[in-house]
Amino acid sequence: MRSYLILYVNGKRHKISGEYGFKTLSDFLRKDLGLVGTKVVCAEGDCGSCTVFVGRMKLNQKGGIEFFYQSIDSCIQYLYQLDCSHIITVEGLKKPGKNNFQSELNKVQKAMVDAGGSQCGYCTPGFVMSMSAMLESKAKLTRSSIKEGLTGNLCRCTGYEQIIDAALSIDVSNYESITKSFNSKAMLDDLKADFFKSVYCKYQVSWNGVKRKFQYFVPTSLKEALDFKQKNDNVTVVAGGTDISVQMNKERIDPNCILSLTHLKELEEVNINDQIINIGSKVTWTNLEEICKKQIPQFYKIIQVFASRQIKNEGTLAGNIVNASPIADSLPFLYVIDAEVELSNTRQSSNNIEKRWLKINKFFRGYKQLNIKSSELITKVRWKIPDHEDILKLYKVSKRKDLDISTFTAGVMIRIKEGKIKKACLAFGGVGPVVLRLPKVENYLKGKTMDERTFREAGNLACKEITPISDVRASSDYRLLLAENILHKFFCEWHEEKTKKKAA
Repeated sequence: MRSYLILYVNGKRHKISGEYGFKTLSDFLRKDLGLVGTKVVCAEGDCGSCTVFVGRMKLNQKGGIEFFYQSIDSCIQYLYQLDCSHIITVEGLKKPGKNNFQSELNKVQKAMVDAGGSQCGYCTPGFVMSMSAMLESKAKLTRSSIKEGLTGNLCRCTGYEQIIDAALSIDVSNYESITKSFNSKAMLDDLKADFFKSVYCKYQVSWNGVKRKFQYFVPTSLKEALDFKQKNDNVTVVAGGTDISVQMNKERIDPNCILSLTHLKELEEVNINDQIINIGSKVTWTNLEEICKKQIPQFYKIIQVFASRQIKNEGTLAGNIVNASPIADSLPFLYVIDAEVELSNTRQSSNNIEKRWLKINKFFRGYKQLNIKSSELITKVRWKIPDHEDILKLYKVSKRKDLDISTFTAGVMIRIKEGKIKKACLAFGGVGPVVLRLPKVENYLKGKTMDERTFREAGNLACKEITPISDVRASSDYRLLLAENILHKFFCEWHEEKTKKKAA
């Protein structure tokens, strides 16, 4: 075990200990290293001005270890999440000039200049890094893919057309990889020496005569993580940190005991057996998106607009669950699919890891209240892939299409047999303190025929089974209207799809 973090930035080694572990990456880059090309605007991961690359060590197809790079928002990544990683900032994109006298713009930066893609320039480094990330992933640059890749980047003075034009003008065939130029064997060998050692750091801060103790732990095994939770109270668990870090930045929470799951590769596994999907609790939304694209297209559509690429590269499904929001985008799907969560812990009297499975609808006891012991961690989420005869539809209503908090969410899954509804599962979000299943409506639908009148009545019943409130996103009346109409929308979509199949 070691008491320090190791981090490389643009190929240079940094040893971090004590209170520095509680710094955001953006603050560390700007204030400590003077790399001010990385900007900070929102400190929430919404604007993308702070976009950088993070390279984490992973096994390649040949069995060797190399860096795998993705774009992230550095304002919501704390240093305790980045042990044994390599960060590339916008300063790392520069090309040495002739005789190493003056650096030159790389292809992405030059394209932005030539297309007039920058005015005040504050957001420009983030756009450049996001474009570079698309090129590094060898994505085909089309207008559609560029818009998707830039979802997490905001500009309020240039206008997006020039920025999209800049991306479209890049000659992909002659693009020189930025990340490959940093793949130093010496850097990898240095990090490999520490990669399998856990990190534990504690320190004390005095402020106006008041002393506070802080600690963070970055384990390399699940057993170590569970033992830490067993021995410590009020542990804040951080996986992707895309919500917790925002709360810390905005001073809504001030945790002093952090358990970072950064190195727990065993929680990144995905298994599909007998139509059952097992998702490790550290699987990111980016990886889940790829799985669902083939297996569950309806959930894939929700994930597409759920967040930006930078957020999806770090955020996790398990984090969305434990956040316990009544408008969490994953929960309507997980409710109607009857998903389960695996909760693991250790006892002080035993070296074994104990596990239990819990139905998702029994995991929430009330607003932000979970059916989980202080010593437990979510380690897996599992569900059965819908059968071919299951009709699954998922809905998200928000003020903007991409990267927005939901006003109302819904999941509807119907199974039809011999022209009648054999099974009905409904879940609405944003209409109560938790996401709600609607058993009265479900019972009403069973045995009914698939017709418009049935679903009109089901919508009326749904309004009697929910208790939405008015808040900054919508009034209770508006949410009641959505709840009533969403079931009619489900029927109309089903009927239209059925008609098209017959015509074909």
